[in-house]
Amino acid sequence: MMKYRILSQKKSENGQVVALAINYISPSMVKILLNKKLKINCIVHVDNEIAYFKKKYIGKVIEIKTVEDLVINTDYSIKYTGGYSVDGKRIFLDKNFPKLVLVNTKIIDTVESIAKHHEVTEKWLVDFGHSYAYSHKLATSIEKEFIKLLGVNWKNYDREVGKHLHENYNRKLENTPLDLDLLPYIESKDSKALKEIKESMNTAILNIAQYSE
Repeated sequence: MMKYRILSQKKSENGQVVALAINYISPSMVKILLNKKLKINCIVHVDNEIAYFKKKYIGKVIEIKTVEDLVINTDYSIKYTGGYSVDGKRIFLDKNFPKLVLVNTKIIDTVESIAKHHEVTEKWLVDFGHSYAYSHKLATSIEKEFIKLLGVNWKNYDREVGKHLHENYNRKLENTPLDLDLLPYIESKDSKALKEIKESMNTAILNIAQYSE
């Protein structure tokens, strides 16, 4: 059985409760049609598309997504370091952001921690109907659980990554992907970042046009 943590619940069009749950060890998401509402953050188990809570049947899985279904791309400049395409099929990690960071005596793969745990979870939650701010908060909690699973102190990791996040934000964009989801910047009302992103996108379009001539 796979273990999942319920992060969100909402009513479907016919009034049934649908839960979104995440497995943070090997990032995957399930949507479960519940027969009763459960508490957020409770742990459920899934076996053959059937969900259980405390060994009791609580619903059927109606959708499954895994990080293996996605493309992780590190070829672009991303203003907030990590991001995702509008359709959710591509996850981005800034090309200049260090892919390995040393925290105390352990090396952390940021493709795993940021791209595959934080950004993937955030996009799944955004597509479930949540705001960027709320999705970002829950995605951070999943990233934190993954870091703790590695035996690394979260505060030390957060401090080390934070230095690189600050540097990355202040670095001028080179080539933003044309399909980057702009919701995080729009909801954050980050007009400076949006202006730079759109200029970078226009440059990319110009370069494509010139190359095709």
